[in-house]
Amino acid sequence: MSPDTAPPVIDGKESVEFQIGIHVVDLFDILASRALDSTRGAGAGRRYQLVHNNPLLRHMRDATTNMLRGSPSSTTIASAETECAQRPRASGESRGSGDSSNQPADASPGRAQDGAGISLSEVLDSLQYVVDYRLKGRQQPHLDAGLMCRLCDALLLVMALTQGSFLHKRLTDDARTAYFLFGQFIEEVAEFQHCVGQKPTPDLRRALKLHKRITDGGSEDEKLALVTIIRLVLACLPAGNDWRDLVDEHEQRALAPTVDKYARIIDDDTASYHMPVTGGAVFPPPSLYFDRTVEKLVAMFKTDVVTGLAPDQVDERRAFYGRNELPRPVHRPWWKIVWVQLTDLMVLMLCAAIIATAVDGEWKSSIVLGVVVVLNTVVGAWQEIKAGKALSALENLGTTTAQVIRGGTLEPIDAADLVPGDLVELNEGDAVPADLRLVSCAQLEIVESVLTGESVGVAKDPRAIKVRTRQLPLGDCKGNAFMSTMVSHGRGRGIVTRVGAKSEIGKISVAINRSSLTVRKTPIQRKLTRLGLWLVLLALSLCAVIVISGVSWGRKFVPIFITGISLAVSVIPEGLVAVTTVTMALGVRRMARRNALVRTLPAVETLGGVTVICSDKTGTLTEGKMGMCELVDASGVLFEVTRSTSRNPNEGEVSYRGHVDSEGAQVVHDAQKHSTAAADLSLVVCSLCNNAEIFYDAEAGQWSSLGDATEVAMALAAQKAGLAKSSMVAAHSGAGAAPNASESSSSSSSPGDAPSLVLLAENAFDSDRKRMSVVFEARSGAPAMPGKRCLVTVVKGAPEEILSVCTHQAGSASGFVHHGMAADGGPARRPMREVTASIVACLGGADSAIPLTRELTQAAGQACEGMASRGLRVLGMAAKVSYIDADEPITEEALGLAWAEGGLVFTGLAGLIDPPRTGIVDSVRRCHNAGIKVVMITGDHIGTATAIAESIGIIREDQPSTQRAISGAELDLLSDEATALLDPFPSVFARVSPENKIRIVRALQQGGHIVAMTGDGVNDAAAVKGADIGVAMGIGGTDITKQAADMVLLDDDFTTIVAAVEEGRRIFDNIFKFIMYLLSCNSAEIMLFLIASVLNLDLPFTTIMILWANIIADIPPALSLGMDPPELDIMDRPPRNPKRGVLTRGTTLILVIQAFFMAATTFAVFLAAVLTPFGRIVLPNYNADAPDMYVPSIFHQGNPEVNANENMSPHIAGARSVAFGVLTVLQLNQAFLSRSIDVSLFKTGLLANKWMVGCVLLSFGLYVLGVYVPGLNDWLELVPLGWVAWLVIFGAVLMQVVFSELLKLALRTIARRQRLRAGHQ
Repeated sequence: MSPDTAPPVIDGKESVEFQIGIHVVDLFDILASRALDSTRGAGAGRRYQLVHNNPLLRHMRDATTNMLRGSPSSTTIASAETECAQRPRASGESRGSGDSSNQPADASPGRAQDGAGISLSEVLDSLQYVVDYRLKGRQQPHLDAGLMCRLCDALLLVMALTQGSFLHKRLTDDARTAYFLFGQFIEEVAEFQHCVGQKPTPDLRRALKLHKRITDGGSEDEKLALVTIIRLVLACLPAGNDWRDLVDEHEQRALAPTVDKYARIIDDDTASYHMPVTGGAVFPPPSLYFDRTVEKLVAMFKTDVVTGLAPDQVDERRAFYGRNELPRPVHRPWWKIVWVQLTDLMVLMLCAAIIATAVDGEWKSSIVLGVVVVLNTVVGAWQEIKAGKALSALENLGTTTAQVIRGGTLEPIDAADLVPGDLVELNEGDAVPADLRLVSCAQLEIVESVLTGESVGVAKDPRAIKVRTRQLPLGDCKGNAFMSTMVSHGRGRGIVTRVGAKSEIGKISVAINRSSLTVRKTPIQRKLTRLGLWLVLLALSLCAVIVISGVSWGRKFVPIFITGISLAVSVIPEGLVAVTTVTMALGVRRMARRNALVRTLPAVETLGGVTVICSDKTGTLTEGKMGMCELVDASGVLFEVTRSTSRNPNEGEVSYRGHVDSEGAQVVHDAQKHSTAAADLSLVVCSLCNNAEIFYDAEAGQWSSLGDATEVAMALAAQKAGLAKSSMVAAHSGAGAAPNASESSSSSSSPGDAPSLVLLAENAFDSDRKRMSVVFEARSGAPAMPGKRCLVTVVKGAPEEILSVCTHQAGSASGFVHHGMAADGGPARRPMREVTASIVACLGGADSAIPLTRELTQAAGQACEGMASRGLRVLGMAAKVSYIDADEPITEEALGLAWAEGGLVFTGLAGLIDPPRTGIVDSVRRCHNAGIKVVMITGDHIGTATAIAESIGIIREDQPSTQRAISGAELDLLSDEATALLDPFPSVFARVSPENKIRIVRALQQGGHIVAMTGDGVNDAAAVKGADIGVAMGIGGTDITKQAADMVLLDDDFTTIVAAVEEGRRIFDNIFKFIMYLLSCNSAEIMLFLIASVLNLDLPFTTIMILWANIIADIPPALSLGMDPPELDIMDRPPRNPKRGVLTRGTTLILVIQAFFMAATTFAVFLAAVLTPFGRIVLPNYNADAPDMYVPSIFHQGNPEVNANENMSPHIAGARSVAFGVLTVLQLNQAFLSRSIDVSLFKTGLLANKWMVGCVLLSFGLYVLGVYVPGLNDWLELVPLGWVAWLVIFGAVLMQVVFSELLKLALRTIARRQRLRAGHQ
């Protein structure tokens, strides 16, 4: 067909009705999903009622579904079903069935499950295509009246959709599109006109929203179209109505000039009530079209499967569809990042303190606080800028060039220039440049791991897929190729159907870009914000108390208000933000040494609160390498392949392990090593029926492999047994030398060890036969038969398919590959000539193969089921020997499927598995002990996944809460609310899709859990981004997933996640310790100042003293607490409650008691110094004979109109200095006491945290310098102290230790009694 030939109208009215009906169902499903989202605050049951009891949404959707299932023209509709433009989810939905009885009660053919995966704009675009392609020009003036009424209701609902804030609501783009569709259906279909005429005018008024549509602006043509639709609607209504009936009364005057203007234009138009013709070609909407035949696809896109698009068609399509480019990630500019740092609540509090101290004239204090703010902002902004590359990898995912056929010429072009309809050629090694619908394939296989996570190539087939569903898993779209996937084998051609943001990878890009605009706070950020709010309230309350008490004592308002603001500064722990940041940064460094690269600082602490870890199976819980670990020969003898995943063929062996009984259970007899002929034949099949290569890479200095993972595993098992393909087949050449390999190379000097087989033909594996067969000719070693040629056929595949083409099974003779001992102590392999002779004898001898009876077939089936129950992937193996005349020509056709795959001898079963990683069982056990639920999420079958989960301890017999497993298909039938309410929550999710992963994360978060989610492919990026902790694989993960994650595993090992969780718990413990320490110290200052202010006493400290104490006594000791070693039971206690704040009532009470002791002790010393000569005795130059002009008094004796800090006589200066010394040293000692809430200081030890010892000595040294260094002590308003003062200070420390030990003893006693009481209950 010529590209310019218009596609014929193939189907009639029923096809159009079916297409519209599918879209109506989708519209109501999406509207129902939006109704659910709008009621997220309600309970699950209430939300269900709001949506499913909505008579309009429920009745209209069900009515349309029933019409699709049971209309009188159902036969025609079923045949026309695939004419609807299908779209699979961006995830793997369960595949539908042609039998509607297999679907859920409220499912329908083509129903979009909860509207996910199909956007509203896509459905409207598809409807527009139906109008343009099948209705325009009144091609179908009459359609089903009921369907038209339901379509009218759906469009009216969509037309009313708005977005924006309450004061700035505007119509959505979808609402505008639906409005114009509404007008076009009025114009084209009589039944739709009748439905509009039956609608109450108020309903039309609410949906049309004419005032918003006309006042929102738009071009002249658009406004003309708006008024045209008004005229069309009025034509449907009874006589006597005019446009004012469609507009609210208070809006009529504003709209009248515009409506009258365009009404006059319409009246002058002889064509009267018609929609303006937009002109231009009709292009199909972007979709996968997996249900369309190649012929229909060519007709839709006006292209050609040989010559492609004409060059003059490209520009118009590019203007319509856009360029084939992925959306660029939105990066915040640096100034916005800095602004976010400065608007953090704790930083705002510090800024308020800076302003307050500056107004009060305390410039020294303002400078110190300013330095703290600047340092915190710089550190935080730098970390944010580094993390701002979260989506930059998306820009590199698009391919750069594409091989496209235009005008009959194959040429390379920039992939961004592709347009839908282009014919693209794919070859092995190419990256797919856009979403394609394949039109021809030649053994084409594409690795779609970037979307599905599975690294095995998917065989492609251009045939249309006939299913009764619009939802099809990506992995089942055999006729499609997706952008950014890789061609691993074969070649093919495809028509571009989706480009740029409409492609599958583009949809993921858009979703992640959208999620990146919302900054999600981590738990510690939320808790610190909550703590900051409490501190703000406390500071304001303290300021109010100071002002009220001061005014009550007769002081003037302004001076006492400034004093209150200065005093409120002491509430704010200046070092909290900085210490938290530094502690998490140190945790990042420690995690990096344990192969966990944390990309965002707050994520470090969040790890400690994880309650659920959702982990991929392949490569995380397992090694990520397939290994053939078991071999069961035809007689039921079990062999084990050791070191099965090692790429070095010299490592490991095939050893006897016992027999398998009639029920498939292993029975171990002894450890004697011997082989059987059936086992050796099976290993021969593993070697010969194989295209993988194992070679030594001299440059890399390691063994490597090429080929399918399953074939690599089988080839390795054969090589470990000494049966390398290179030593058996003359035509085979290895990819590299194999130093010290157990097999000999093809260039062996021994004539008897030369390769004796020659490849004749190969029948590739396909999904229909589920078998692969290869035919060889035995040139040497076979028994001489005059005039005959000996052919050896080897076959592998699904066990049931192999058994179905077998007539015999191998006998129980002894093995033939090895004989005696080699020089290195291992088994010596026989020469290849003898091995080949034994193969022929075992397969062709009358006594070597026995008939395959029903009992033997059942025994093989039971052995297969037993292996599968252990989580193994099972393949069957068979072979045969044939003789043909020497002069008979041999062709590939003659050696085809019918000849090669029949009359075979069954040799055995191979069990393959991706084995669990070393140490994974212990890591899962540690998670269980720590109260963390481990959830396995995999694309494997549920049986395999469950077996692996049981073997590593995720599913445990002694814990019923872990014994639930469901599939992705079952999950699709549940709403988010129902998934969250699953009890017990499943431990295994099998055959899941990317969307399933997002729903799992959402359900767990809805249940109050903190979720860690692992991922590697682009398809996982959205789930990784949505989890509380996104974990990407550093080795096997894609760049976009790494950039979207919070943490990257450098070794792809689950054990590293557990280690990171342990480190996260340690960090939270340490954050809790220094918060307790900081707040207890600052609370002591608050209490001290509050008592002095209420009693009208001279303030114990000046503002600069407070800041100096907070710097030297807060920051260094708090930093050392941040490096405190983990507690011994850190992974033997349940996770902390995610809803619980940093401080509980109990810890707050302990904090207040500790602070009160420090405040009371300091106040007692200060009071003694104020009321007695002790204020002068503490000075080093104390002279008892010198007169003291200070009159001891509790009350402030200065001028009540000035600040109390002006009373700086030597007496009061000494009192302040000794009080400052007592409180500072008590705070430093409190750091040692804060290492545990209830464990004695003598158990935690003074030297266990050497960082603390150093930091406390540093702080103490700074304090001494501030007291005795001239100039510095004047700046800090301190005076030197004598030895009497030091006796008082250290006496106070001794009292603090005794008080703390008594408090901890009481806490331990209370906890012990509570445990005993709980045990009795």
